[in-house]
Amino acid sequence: MLDTAEPWNMVAEGYAATTSKMFEAYANAAINLSHIDATSHVLDVACGPGTLPLLAHDRCQSIKAIDFSEQMLSVFRRAINSASINNIEVSCSDAQCLPYENETFDIAFSLFGLMFFPDRGKAYAEIHRCLKPGGEVIISSWAPVADSPAMQTMFGAIRAMNPQIPEPETVIDSLENADFFKSELEQAGFRDVVIHRVTEHYPIDSVEGIWQELVMGSAPIAMMKNKLPADQWQAKEVIAKQFLTNALPDLPTSLSSDAWLGYGVK
Repeated sequence: MLDTAEPWNMVAEGYAATTSKMFEAYANAAINLSHIDATSHVLDVACGPGTLPLLAHDRCQSIKAIDFSEQMLSVFRRAINSASINNIEVSCSDAQCLPYENETFDIAFSLFGLMFFPDRGKAYAEIHRCLKPGGEVIISSWAPVADSPAMQTMFGAIRAMNPQIPEPETVIDSLENADFFKSELEQAGFRDVVIHRVTEHYPIDSVEGIWQELVMGSAPIAMMKNKLPADQWQAKEVIAKQFLTNALPDLPTSLSSDAWLGYGVK
């Protein structure tokens, strides 16, 4: 269900306040991997609440940002207006059919979005179409959960609440697999493809703090909460917090999470 707008609309405010802030390190890594400059016209596909554009707008000429979640874009627009930014244009649309002319952009980003698309091939083709010759694409995806203690902890809490959910496993034909990721970008027509591993650490001060951030910003947890009566949800929360207490015996601490940044050139 993460390929539909509903769960992202549901968590938009909390996502921007919690999860999006944690993603800033990955966004900065993506920006630094590019050759962005004051003349660059930039595209951000599946932009969410604007994590990357808000960091990159003062380093380029213009940014067109697109997402299918109107609530995410509402949060993004407020941030744009609050900061009086005038070179970001936001659009609510299907990123598998981009509303832009051929060869418009110098750089295209898509952070932690394409991995959820029902047809990544269409998205790659649209990004390729909209890039100028020699334009860069930078796409991010999570590495396998086994490589990321932060992800293991989050999914462990979810499974503690609902043991019927299977343990996460690496899907060979997905962007979790760096070799498959590279192959997909090459098949989409990009050259000089390199997949970079990026490791970031998330500070955790308390079980209550990390749990509230997960409830606010995690779409799967928000969906579970939304489906349950209040008393049942409270019981689930007790289970999840007990899992986190056992999993995180020494606080404060930090947990790492690995991601891939796929780079290519048109």
